Amino acid sequence: MRREWLLSLGAVTLAFVGTQHHNLMMVLFAFGLSNVGMSLMTKLPLVRDLMLAMSLVIATVIAYQISRPHRPTAMRVTGALSIVLTLGLAGWSLLRFGL
Repeated sequence: MRREWLLSLGAVTLAFVGTQHHNLMMVLFAFGLSNVGMSLMTKLPLVRDLMLAMSLVIATVIAYQISRPHRPTAMRVTGALSIVLTLGLAGWSLLRFGL
């Protein structure tokens, strides 16, 4: 593999992971890998509500950014995956714990 491709793939991967730091934490909560964090979410529902609201705001901003013309395909795909993952985890959280 050419060095430029490896660097490009690494940059896209790191950018995707960087935008998913909140979702990675929610996945850890979903799989029970952080019971302390989950107990905090149930005892302080305002924190959870704010986190969900910020997730939806960020998903909206990403949707706006990828809808603008002349955006690279990689940015559109990464943004779409981010939106799908964010909405899926937010939906799971609402179904599991309610509003």
